[in-house]
Amino acid sequence: MTGRSAGTVFRDFTLLMVLGFVAMVIWLLPHINPPESAASFTPPGNVVIAIHWPEGDVDVDMWVMGPGQSAPVGYSNKSGELFNLLRDDLGAPDVERNYENGYSRGIVPGEYVFNVHCYRCSQAPVPVDVEVHLSKEDADKGMVPVATTTVDLERTGEERTALRFRLDAQGEVEPDSLNSVFRPLREG
Repeated sequence: MTGRSAGTVFRDFTLLMVLGFVAMVIWLLPHINPPESAASFTPPGNVVIAIHWPEGDVDVDMWVMGPGQSAPVGYSNKSGELFNLLRDDLGAPDVERNYENGYSRGIVPGEYVFNVHCYRCSQAPVPVDVEVHLSKEDADKGMVPVATTTVDLERTGEERTALRFRLDAQGEVEPDSLNSVFRPLREG
């Protein structure tokens, strides 16, 4: 031997093993979970509803009813046969923009009703922006806006229909079906 002790050989061997392991991790790291491009993003639902309202001590709730649902979806019933309520903001004074959103599981022909309800309105009127987007399997454009509107809520407890429309079997909005004729959805 050249004067190296067993401890030195063991330490050198251990260091080389650790360096080899670090090199393998660095080499494999980019391949573990490659980032997804924005173009390949698939939205979680086919019909997407979102409502937005300004900051303040105001709680606005969204109510959704789709074809074949036995009960509307809202804060007390967050999931139904067709829709799920995914976000339910309670209206915080320090939040710049409050919102709620819901997603469908597929496109079913029939009537869709989207209501807004002022659970707590300490200031009035409350402008609520309502956006409905539609995504079909054959669409290359991704999420396509069906309709947008603004609903002014005047008092606590008020419920208004923001949008109502019918979809046909191909997932197209039926002509002349888009309206805001009131249909109560909120459970008493």
